Amino acid sequence: MRKTVIIGAGLTGLSCGYKLKNKIDYVLIEKEKKAGGLCSSVFKNGFVFDYSGHLLHLRWEETKNFVLGLLKDNRVKIKRNAQIYLKGYYVDYPFQINLYNLPPEIKSKCVSDFLKANLYPKKDTRNFKQWAIRTFGKSICEYFMFPYNEKLFSYPLEKLTTLWLGNFVPRPDIKTVLEGAYIGKVKNLGYNYEFYYPKRGGINYITQKLANKIKEKIMTDLEVKSVSFKNKEIVLKNGEKIKYSKLINTTPLKDFILISDAPQKVKEAAKKLKHNTVYILNVGIKKTNFKQHWVYFPQKTFPFYRLGFYTNFSRYLAPENSDSLYAEVSVYENEFIDIEKTQELIINQIKKLKIIKDYADIKTLLWTKAECGYVIYDFEREKALKIIFDYLKRVGVISIGRYGGWKYSFMEENIKEGFEAAKEIMGGSYGV
Repeated sequence: MRKTVIIGAGLTGLSCGYKLKNKIDYVLIEKEKKAGGLCSSVFKNGFVFDYSGHLLHLRWEETKNFVLGLLKDNRVKIKRNAQIYLKGYYVDYPFQINLYNLPPEIKSKCVSDFLKANLYPKKDTRNFKQWAIRTFGKSICEYFMFPYNEKLFSYPLEKLTTLWLGNFVPRPDIKTVLEGAYIGKVKNLGYNYEFYYPKRGGINYITQKLANKIKEKIMTDLEVKSVSFKNKEIVLKNGEKIKYSKLINTTPLKDFILISDAPQKVKEAAKKLKHNTVYILNVGIKKTNFKQHWVYFPQKTFPFYRLGFYTNFSRYLAPENSDSLYAEVSVYENEFIDIEKTQELIINQIKKLKIIKDYADIKTLLWTKAECGYVIYDFEREKALKIIFDYLKRVGVISIGRYGGWKYSFMEENIKEGFEAAKEIMGGSYGV
């Protein structure tokens, strides 16, 4: 008997499944032993570690009500405390509008170059590097925009388009930059200035709460080995075959296409899709005085591009008199890092930053990995996606979410796309 199949029980797949429950017959297939995907938490020695920072930025009525309904009283509402560490100084985020704490000579360069860029604008912004120079000026780019994004994406900035920017990179006017440089901190700018987080249980709480509502529909520890669009059939690694009537994919689009019987032209397009890989060192430590939620590190002397402090999201993520943090290291595609060497470098740097005094302050360590961390918006991406999605539309397959849609997105957007896919499956309505 054919049924609707959802591949991937991350936040997008779970949200879609939730909306389909009691409406149509479906199954949700997950290759890991539990649902959640990267929106999961790992528990070790009394510490709760997420796969780096997963925060809930809520702006749409339906999804906001849904998420807050899931969390109920198990939630905290937080105003962002994020900074950039540059040459021994902590600068409030976003960098471009909080130049106040910088040394006068650096501040002056940043403001002067920003004014030149904005008073005498040029139209040549074909790639991110050009766009950033035209938008922020040379100095802001050289001190922060270029080195940070090179570390984040592990890819040449002149080969990136500007299609990923959205609300992720605030673009201030002249008045705002001048105020932030000479008067003081500019508040509430950027898409993530305010967010929610579970009080207990880590980000795992929300996915497990959602998974529990549809647990009879979820099949875990079952990897999809191949997909036949022609026969409307998926084959699992254990040899089991499932015929589908409708198919929704939320797993990395590139891999999904390459295990299918899509035409060669579509597979060649999939091979052009690029991403980075993020390694995360989670560290349980003695109590620290650091109050930031996260700090960006553009300088090459630091192996990580960002440090985040879990226990500044919620104090219940670590035992009493303890704190926890994560350090994120990016590499291109599926490159490897020397774990022991990188771990030593990270620990030495958090000592220099005075987050810990010495190794004795470390209570536990745990490495996690996001094989597909950030999608790379190069100049081949748009053309490749058009070929792939035109084909998927013809064969009646939906591919959504951060990885199924192959894009830079946030948690609420993934929930929203899960809802919208469910509505599309049911002909434009969630049903009664």
